[in-house]
Amino acid sequence: MTKRINDTKQREEQIIQAAQKIFLKKGYFRTTIDDIAAEVGVVRGTVLHYYNSKERLMEAVLNHKGDSFVPYVTKIMENQDISVTERLCKVIELCSEQFSNVKPQLIRYQRDYEKFRFLLDQMRIQTFYQLCEPFQKLLDDGCKEGVFCIHDTRARANSIVFAIFGVTGADISTEALLAELQIIIDKFTQPHIN
Repeated sequence: MTKRINDTKQREEQIIQAAQKIFLKKGYFRTTIDDIAAEVGVVRGTVLHYYNSKERLMEAVLNHKGDSFVPYVTKIMENQDISVTERLCKVIELCSEQFSNVKPQLIRYQRDYEKFRFLLDQMRIQTFYQLCEPFQKLLDDGCKEGVFCIHDTRARANSIVFAIFGVTGADISTEALLAELQIIIDKFTQPHIN
């Protein structure tokens, strides 16, 4: 057994790293909680204390690199020190970076692609709802600045975020993603959108 760790974040990190290693080696369906516990050097109950199921653990592995995405992109959208158009461009850049970070993980787990795609989509839905309100505020700022003329910023924000998530969820190359995101940004940064 490994040395006792009282730091929760450190133990979580150990478990996530071990799970990622074992999932890549054996595949999701052939990996057990006991395999992950053995890799960490703890008992099964310790792993289950942090992640109550293999599915939750896989979600943590897939979400690991994206932990700070929502707060970071929200901060950019709310940054009044730069123009609305610049904020929107930065959001598109971040979505592209996030896509680039997650896509290799999906490729690594291709053997269990459908299961991982489902888990990733569940996380993306949560992110969608977290980003709609800040995006609406960004559009409100754009209307105040005269960049946009949008009657219902809430509906438009939901539509834009949905479009971004739709294209980032597509099985396309990074280059194709950037082209599609540029179309979205071009459409929604035109002065006086109706």
